[in-house]
Amino acid sequence: MYKEGTYFSDTKRHLEDSDFKVSAILRLLNPILDKANIKVNSYADVGCGAGGVLLGISEAFFQKGYPIHEVKGYDVSPHVNAMKMDHVTFEHGDFVEIGTNADLITLTDVFEHVTDPVNFIKNVSKKGKILAFHIPLDDCLSVNLRNLQRKKIQNPGHLIFLNVNSALNMITMAGLQILDYDFSRETIKAPSNNETILQKIFSPLKRTMVALNPWLYSKIFGFSLVVIAKSN
Repeated sequence: MYKEGTYFSDTKRHLEDSDFKVSAILRLLNPILDKANIKVNSYADVGCGAGGVLLGISEAFFQKGYPIHEVKGYDVSPHVNAMKMDHVTFEHGDFVEIGTNADLITLTDVFEHVTDPVNFIKNVSKKGKILAFHIPLDDCLSVNLRNLQRKKIQNPGHLIFLNVNSALNMITMAGLQILDYDFSRETIKAPSNNETILQKIFSPLKRTMVALNPWLYSKIFGFSLVVIAKSN
C-alpha cells in the first residue's frame, strides 16, 4: 500500500488536519525545548506524507526566530519524489536505513502502520535527540463495538490498536525516556472530526467531553496522543 504509492495516490491525503496536529505537538514540545535550552538545527519528519506537519513545525521555528538549518522529510511512498518545498529535502526510503541524524524527529500517525513498532521506534531514536509522536488511539468503545479493526487494517492500514497506556508502554519498551504527554486536544476541531452530519451534530458534546475528561472521551470515541520523548 505504501511502497507501491497507492496510499498517497492523493498527495494531499490528511493535509487538512496538519495545522491542528502541529499545534498539539508544539504545545508540549516548545516548553521542553525552552526549559532545557535545546537548539534544533536539524529536523526530520519520518513518514512525512503530504508534508503538512513538516512544513508547519519548520515554519513555527522560523517565526520564533530560530530557523532550522536542515529540514528533511522521509517516506517509503514514492510520491515524495515529486514533492518540492522551499528549504526542505525529501527522501524516498526507510528512515532507519537512509536517514541522517537530527536534533528533532517527528512521527505523526506512523508507527501504528509498522509490523514491529517497538524495534522501529528504537532504531529511529538512534538517529535523534528529541522525538515527538502523534499517535491514534483506536482501542476504544466505538471501534470495538462496531468491529472496525478489519476496516482500519485495510484502510488506513493500522496494524496495531492502541490506548493511552499501551502507547506509552511501547515507547518506553523501545528504550526512550518520556518527557511529557497529553491528548491531542486541538485535533477535536480538525476537519476529519467534523465531516459527517452526525459528527457535526455531536461536535459540541464531544468538545465539552474533551475539555472535562479527555481520557473518558478517548475510551469511548478514540482520540490521539502526543508524546515527547528523549533518546537514551
